[in-house]
Amino acid sequence: MVVTYYGRFPARHTRLLVVPRAGRGVSGGRAWGHRGAAVRITIGEHATDAELARDWVLVHELTHLAFPSVPRRHHWIEEGLASYVEPVARAQSGQLDPRAVWSELAAGLPKGLPQAGDRGLDHTPTWGRAYWGGALFALLADVEIRRQTQNRLGLQDALRAILAAGNIEMASPLEPLLEIGDRRRGLGCSARSMRA
Repeated sequence: MVVTYYGRFPARHTRLLVVPRAGRGVSGGRAWGHRGAAVRITIGEHATDAELARDWVLVHELTHLAFPSVPRRHHWIEEGLASYVEPVARAQSGQLDPRAVWSELAAGLPKGLPQAGDRGLDHTPTWGRAYWGGALFALLADVEIRRQTQNRLGLQDALRAILAAGNIEMASPLEPLLEIGDRRRGLGCSARSMRA
């Protein structure tokens, strides 16, 4: 699914640590790039093949591998992109009905809207703003790219260009990554302006 979305697997080598626990299903995961790309996922010892086949956690974590590590204040873009790309990648691969993608986004995106006292994505490190506020940014960027290119390009194209420049194993400020995505689009309008 991740290969379908990005056109290739995001890292040349990836360590996968499967941590067993009591119970069923998948209960969490984490990705990192320090000393190489790696993903840890926790799976119940009684998880069924059907549960694993429809689970989203591993796809979400593997999606993280495709974006360079940014400073902590920009954590929202790492989680937001993974939250937005994961269901889209699953739908592109035929594992998820596109209507389920839109249903999930419709239910989740409002959790990312600013609340009283919000200081913007960079300065409001709440769960809702990081995951769903970041996903809302990704959706708006996707729509804007498609609008400006008459639907020839989308966020997927910008993210593939960013991946060509580096993955989670590379640390980078956010601005140069946004500029790479903008150059791929060939547009004068910057994704940076959408963050303000």
